[in-house]
Amino acid sequence: MTRAIDGIVARGEVGGRTVQIVETGAVECHVYEPAPLADGQVRVKTVRSAVSTGTEMTFYGKDASNVYLHKQWNEELRLFEPGTPSVDYPFVFGYRASGEVVESRSADVAVGHRVYGNWRHTEFTTMSAQRALDHTLPADLTWDDGVDLGQMGPICVNAVAFGEGEHAGGPAVVLGAGPVGLITAQIAAAEGAQVFVVDRVAERLKVARDLGLETVEAAEGVDVAATLKRRFGSEGIAVAWECTGSTFALHEAIRVVRRKGLVVAVGFYQGESRGLLLGDEFHHNGIRVVCGQIGNIHASYTWDTLRERITELAQAGTVKLGSLPRLTLPVEEAAEAFAALTRPSEVLQTGFRYDPAT
Repeated sequence: MTRAIDGIVARGEVGGRTVQIVETGAVECHVYEPAPLADGQVRVKTVRSAVSTGTEMTFYGKDASNVYLHKQWNEELRLFEPGTPSVDYPFVFGYRASGEVVESRSADVAVGHRVYGNWRHTEFTTMSAQRALDHTLPADLTWDDGVDLGQMGPICVNAVAFGEGEHAGGPAVVLGAGPVGLITAQIAAAEGAQVFVVDRVAERLKVARDLGLETVEAAEGVDVAATLKRRFGSEGIAVAWECTGSTFALHEAIRVVRRKGLVVAVGFYQGESRGLLLGDEFHHNGIRVVCGQIGNIHASYTWDTLRERITELAQAGTVKLGSLPRLTLPVEEAAEAFAALTRPSEVLQTGFRYDPAT
């Protein structure tokens, strides 16, 4: 039987040491033989890749919740339906990476050319020469910055765009001090908002404060919405971004904004919606909830312009990417990296290195 992984390897999308999830939900590092290069292609050796603490963790563990593992995606109808799951094992994944060209079949791209992108956690990947040129990693940005230019940064730029500028010049709220929340908050602040970052984990809120953001700890017994509305009034907060993937937090985002306020749903919500009470403030305050996830690109952007914007902000030093705390381990220790993400008070995010010298 033909496996999806066989086609992925044959196309050169993965090669060498590669992180994968097997049917038990366990993470392992497996070695695949790199495919030959075709004319017009380049081979990139990954220097850094980083784990998505949202999407990728939904594939992890024996109780993995990602819908692709449990239902079949009907592309024609754009519906999930019962049937054979759309993902088979071993499953290779990842979308945060940077690296350098180590082999080229194009006169336009030299060996040593630095690139960023959204390829998998793999030692070698193949791409067209044009893609390598389009995704050139600027010399003034680090490998660790580069992992967020291809997709994570654009996710956050796109999310802020769905604020429609209503946040500029006033208070706004970001729920979640994970990587997505911290980057989103910085972008919103760059557009003139007074941003409050909300989280339960005190250590993550310290990271937010170090970035110059204000914080509210969602500690036991603290009513976040009431705390902020007592400070700014019931009509004070126009926009909130929900970046945790928790439907409890989505409900709190609905509570915190003003009447007819805007909530941008950025998180990846799993399973049934516990804690989301649509008969409460959503109903009585007429709250607008929009999907600001990357599958829904804002009309003012394209993938290229999203990447241009996050690169511009990173180069200006307005948004910190690679300097956010990240536990980086050898790719062979992939299982340890995923396990570390279950300790949110200790670890904000994890990544892999593919060469001991980098």
